[in-house]
Amino acid sequence: MLLESDQLAGQFVVSNEAEPRFHDWDHFQLGSLHLALAPHTKSVPVLDADGKQIGVLLGTPIDLTQRRLILDEYTISAKFEEADDIDKVVETHIYRLTGSFLFILSTPAKRRIYLDANGTISLVYDGQARIAGATAAALLTGDQYQQRFRAKLYKTLDVENAGWFTGNLTAHVGINRLLCNHYLDLDTWTAKRHWPASPIAASPDPTSTCARIFARVKQTIEVLARTGETSVALTAGSDSRLLLSCCRTLLGDVSFVTVKAPNADIDIDCAKRLALKFKLPHQVLPYREATLAQADLWRLRAGHCVGGNNVKMHPSVRPLEGRYFVGGLGGEVGRGFLWLNAKPDTVIDAKGLVSRLKLPQNEEILQSVEDWIAPISHFDALMILDLAYIELRMSSWGFCDSYVKPNQRELHPMISRANYVDMLSLPPEVRRKGEIYFRQIERSWKEISKIPINKYGNYRDVLTPALSAIRNPKRAYRKAVQIIEALT
Repeated sequence: MLLESDQLAGQFVVSNEAEPRFHDWDHFQLGSLHLALAPHTKSVPVLDADGKQIGVLLGTPIDLTQRRLILDEYTISAKFEEADDIDKVVETHIYRLTGSFLFILSTPAKRRIYLDANGTISLVYDGQARIAGATAAALLTGDQYQQRFRAKLYKTLDVENAGWFTGNLTAHVGINRLLCNHYLDLDTWTAKRHWPASPIAASPDPTSTCARIFARVKQTIEVLARTGETSVALTAGSDSRLLLSCCRTLLGDVSFVTVKAPNADIDIDCAKRLALKFKLPHQVLPYREATLAQADLWRLRAGHCVGGNNVKMHPSVRPLEGRYFVGGLGGEVGRGFLWLNAKPDTVIDAKGLVSRLKLPQNEEILQSVEDWIAPISHFDALMILDLAYIELRMSSWGFCDSYVKPNQRELHPMISRANYVDMLSLPPEVRRKGEIYFRQIERSWKEISKIPINKYGNYRDVLTPALSAIRNPKRAYRKAVQIIEALT
């Protein structure tokens, strides 16, 4: 059986006082803060123009300007003590990075924690106890973890299946999640939105904008491939095809993987066709189901904030340990994922947004979403829905399991501030069509665009939706309810 500290490999704790609970972790003094790092947690000092340390980066930050993974230290060109607008300095010098990271700022004047553009390394905090960290499991002892567990809300949200704790909610009383585009003020121990400060200007040239996104994705994969063994996800989806097109000149430097998961027949079929036709180095990972102990450890490492199929199938990706694994999350931001029947002047309230997220109309959920909407209610409906997808779905659901596979380095190069700004700048009519990425794929590698996306290309395309509804009636029902409520 793993020791408690080993169960939390890859996690961390930030506090005002030294945290003695994990004596075998690495402990650092960061100004007036104490930082404790579990095994497999990497940190990089951040220095300002005067050579003074102003904080640390955790995770896998990538500097595309220098085409390198930041492994030793990162120096910004600003003098931090002279800065009038801290958020502007952070936006300029920290959010220019890609990869997956979290920034802890600690100076005599300011102490804050910033997430990357989608919170791919998540953070929760206990404002009353003045402690923050990777998950509730890192903040609470075993007894506290059980005593403060929200069993009723956990069941209401159906977390064991497809549900999750959205907004700033977690599975534990008094533990809040920091959403991306917000920083945690470590003096007041409150969260504050720092981005976006204003609407995103529309792109005058969507084709060039999309080309920039592709260029950054390709450059990110190039950096990873040059640094270590790198595998890229290959499925039947459009974002997977985007990744493949970005790898056209890297076929000798990366490999491709597909998991033989239940109900993933179309992914296996399409991936094999692509691999055979274009001679891709491709590996199909056999399905491996988690034991009860493995599933329980997965849930603990995620703070019991999410469940679903990943709990059962996560041992299937164990062969990827030690490699960089490149996924396609984030691409949906460019397609208006939550826009169904919405116009810029559509009224967005908590009830309607919770329906779009396919979550129950629970009082706590509604209040959390209402509090989230209030500071951005001046934006148009499409912008609010975009931010909801990024923050209330991806930041809350997509990355609250950041720590469940501590030996696997997973990155999604579509996610970066620059890419998200470009995606959000695409005109609504372009994003609704959902073809802008496909056109760029055609320009980058026309031959791969001829193999249908998310289709077999035969009679099975008619049978698959019906079989999916039979296999997962709850999901089909939730989708139907979402469509009906969005129309009314």
